[in-house]
Amino acid sequence: MEARLVLPAVAVAVAIAALWWTLLTRIDREERFLDQTTRQHTAAMAQLVEEQAIATFRRLDDLLIDLASHVEKDIPLLIPTRRSFEEGLAASIRIYDAHGWLSMGLGRTTTRNPVLEWEEFARHKSGVHRKGNQKGFVIGLPFVSPGTSDVFIPVSRRLEGADGMFRGVAVIDVPAEIFSRFYGRLDLPHDSSVAIARADGPLLARQALQDQVFGRSFRGSGLWPEAGSGTVQHHRVVSPVDGVERIYAFRASADYPLMTVVGESVETVFGAWRQNRFVSIVWAAATTAVILLFTTAFLVELQRRRHGDRALRIRNRAMEWSGDGILIADATRPGVPVVYTNPAFARLMGIAPGAADGRAAREVLAGLMGDESGLCPLCDGAEDAGDMSAEFRRGGTGAAGGAPEVWLELRASPVRGPGGRLVSVIATVRDITEHKTAQAALAEARREAERANIGKSKFLAAASHDLRQPVQSLMLLMEALSTRATDPAMRKILTTMDRALGALKLLLDGLLDVSRLEAGAVEPKRAVFPVTELLDRIAANSRPVAVRKGLLLHIIPCGAHVDSDPMLLGRILQNLVENALRYTNRGRILVGCRRRGAVLRIEVWDTGIGIPTDRQEDIFQEFVQVGNASRDRDQGLGLGLAVVRRLAGMLNHPVSLRSEPGRGSVFRVEVPLADAPAPADTLPDDFPVTARMRAGARVLVVEDDPIVREGLCAMIRQWGHEVFPAASFGEAVEVLRRHPDPDVIVADYRLGEGHTGTETIREVRRRSKRPIPGVLVTGDTAPERLAEAEAGKFSILHKPVLADDLRRAIALALAPTALASNGLASNGLAPNGLTDPDPLQRELAD
Repeated sequence: MEARLVLPAVAVAVAIAALWWTLLTRIDREERFLDQTTRQHTAAMAQLVEEQAIATFRRLDDLLIDLASHVEKDIPLLIPTRRSFEEGLAASIRIYDAHGWLSMGLGRTTTRNPVLEWEEFARHKSGVHRKGNQKGFVIGLPFVSPGTSDVFIPVSRRLEGADGMFRGVAVIDVPAEIFSRFYGRLDLPHDSSVAIARADGPLLARQALQDQVFGRSFRGSGLWPEAGSGTVQHHRVVSPVDGVERIYAFRASADYPLMTVVGESVETVFGAWRQNRFVSIVWAAATTAVILLFTTAFLVELQRRRHGDRALRIRNRAMEWSGDGILIADATRPGVPVVYTNPAFARLMGIAPGAADGRAAREVLAGLMGDESGLCPLCDGAEDAGDMSAEFRRGGTGAAGGAPEVWLELRASPVRGPGGRLVSVIATVRDITEHKTAQAALAEARREAERANIGKSKFLAAASHDLRQPVQSLMLLMEALSTRATDPAMRKILTTMDRALGALKLLLDGLLDVSRLEAGAVEPKRAVFPVTELLDRIAANSRPVAVRKGLLLHIIPCGAHVDSDPMLLGRILQNLVENALRYTNRGRILVGCRRRGAVLRIEVWDTGIGIPTDRQEDIFQEFVQVGNASRDRDQGLGLGLAVVRRLAGMLNHPVSLRSEPGRGSVFRVEVPLADAPAPADTLPDDFPVTARMRAGARVLVVEDDPIVREGLCAMIRQWGHEVFPAASFGEAVEVLRRHPDPDVIVADYRLGEGHTGTETIREVRRRSKRPIPGVLVTGDTAPERLAEAEAGKFSILHKPVLADDLRRAIALALAPTALASNGLASNGLAPNGLTDPDPLQRELAD
C-alpha cells in the first residue's frame, strides 16, 4: 500500500478508538450514576421509614410513661388508651404487679406465650432494662398471637413506686401490620424491600413475607453492618429472605435501638441500563465493522484507480447508480442547455436515455411536467434565481404491461461560481409514489378509524338487547327462586347473587348510557313540569339508602315549574344524590332550590369526603373516582357524573361544583324557569286497584329465549295469574286459537323469523277484535321503540326488568278495565292513559 494511504488508515483507527472509549466511558458513568442515585434514594427512604418508626415508638413510650406515672403516684389508672385502640396502634395493654400477676389488661386477652412474657418480666425485675436508649424503653422480639396469624411487637417499661422500688411491668403489644401497611404505601420500585429491626439484629417488620421473617436475626450473616447512631451504610448483596439481589441502605436510629433497612432490586435499577449497554455495544461493534468495511473498500478502490481521475469517476458512477434522476444544465450558455442526465432521470421521466441532452432545460422540464409555472427564472439563467420544487404526476402508457402512473418530485437548485455568478442548474427527480400512496392510505385509515369509532358507539347503543338478555334471564330466575327458598343458607347465597347481579346491571346500564350518549341516540323531549315531581321521586328512591347508612336526607319542597326533559333532568338529579349517598359516611344530605332570575338552581349538598381542587374536573370523566382506589363495586363504577356532564350539556343546563376535602361538596344544576301549565285531567287519589289487577288475569307471554320465557312464566304464575307461553309469532297465534283471549300480552321485541313483539301484539288484537293491553319487554333502548309503543298504545319496559316493575306494569295494563268498571272512563281518560305512567321508562331507564 502506498505511503499516502497510511494517514487515512491511522485516522480511521483513531476514530474507532475514540468511538469505543466514548462508549465505554459513558456506560461506566451511567452505571455509577445509577448506583449513586439508588444509594441516595434508599438512604432518603430509610430516613423516612426511621422517622415513621420513631414516631410510632415515641407514642407508645409516652403511653408507657403515663402508665408508670400513675403507678408511681398510686392513683387510679385513667389511661387515655381508646385513641390508641381506635387507630390500631395497640392491640393489648397489660400491667403486671411486682409478683408477676396480671393486674390490668385491655384489648386482646391472649396474645403472647406466657413463658416468653415471664422471661421479659424477670429481666425488668432484675433491673437489666433500667438503662439504655430512652431510659429503659424496651422493644421485645416479635411473636405470633396463639390461634391467629397476627404478628405483634411487644414494647415494655419497668414500673416503679415513689420510693424507686420495683412495682411491676407495663406491656403494650403493637401489631406489626401498622408498619408493613405503611411500607406498602411507599412509592418504591418493583421488588424493593423495606424493614425495621432491632439494633442487635432481630427483624421486627417487613413490607412482605412478614410471617416468615419476623424475629429472625441477620446480624451474623455478613449482611448486618455495625453502623453508629444516625449513620447510613450501603451494601449490595443477595437477600437471604427472597433471593433477590438489592442495594440496601442500613440506617441506625439515634433515638431508639432500631435499624431501618431499605433495598432496591439491582435488576430493577440496572435492567434497562444493561439492555441499553448491550444495544450500545452491538451498535458500536456494527458501526466498527461497517467503518472497517467501507475503509477497506475505499482504500482498495483508491489503489485500483490511482492512475485516473478518481474523484470524477466516483462522481459519475454515483450519479449513474443513483435511484434519483439527475439533470445538469449549463447556465453560462444561451437557453441553459442540458449537458447531463443519468439513466434514472430518463427512466423516471419516461424518455429514451440521452434524449434530453443538448435541449433547453426549460423545454425539457416543462414538456415533461406539463406546466411551466415555477421554472422561470431558474431555467432562464437569471442571476437572482433560487431553489424551486414541485410535485407532479406522470401518466402511464395505458397499454397492457406499459409504464404505470407515478408521482414525481422535482427539486432544482442553482450552482454559483466565484462572485455569485450562476454557472449551472442541477435538478433531481425522485419517485414519491409510495409516499403518496402511504399518505392516502394513512388518511383513509384515519377516516376509517373515525367511522369505526362512531360505528362502535352506535353498535353499543343499538345492541343493548343482546347485552341485556342474559342478565334478564338471571334476574327472572333469581326472583322465581327467591320466593321458594326457605333454607337460611340458600337465602344468603341468593342475596349474594342478587348483589352481584345488581352490580352487573349497574355496569351494563352505565356503559350503555354512555355509549348511547356518544352515539347521539338520546334526544331530549322538553316539557313544562313541576320540580316537586322529581324531588318526590328522588326522595322515594334514595331515602331507604340513606336510612340504611344512618344519614339524614332532607329534601326541601319547591313549587316552581321548569322547562326541561323530566326524565333526563330526573336522571341528572338522581345521579347527584346517589353520588352524595355513596361518598357520605355520616352527617346529612340536603336537596333544595334557589331562584336566580330566569333560572332555578337545584343544589345537592352533602357532608361527605369532599373532592380536591385538582380532581374536580377529572371526576366528570368515565371510570374516575375519588376515594375508591380498591375499585369497590359498592362504591359505583365512576359513570354517574360522566352521564351527568353529558346530559347537562345536551339539555344546556350548566353544572357547577364547589367542594372542600373533609368538609363535603355541593353540586348545582341551573334549569330555566317556566310558567305553570293549565291543569290536566289526572287519576283521582283514590284510584281503585281491583283484585283482577292483582291476580287472576290471563297473560300471554311471547319470548323466543327459553330461559327468559321460563323465568317470566314462573314469576307471573307466582303472582296468581294464568300464563300462556309462546316462543314465536306463530305460536302466539296458535295459543290464541286454542285458548280464551288473554287479558294482557307480555312480549319481547325481537322474535324469530323476522317478527317483532309489536307485530305480535297487533296481530293478537286483530284476531281478538279488541284492544288487549300490551307490555313490550326489550333490551333495545332506541327511541324508535318508544315511538312504536306510543303508536300501538302499549307500555314498554327495558331489560333487565325488575320483578316489581313488571308486576306494576301488568297491573297498570289491566287498569283500563278497572277504569271502565268504576266509571272513570267518563272523565275523559283514554284507555291507554296509563300505558307509560313513569317517565323513567324511556331511553335511560334503569
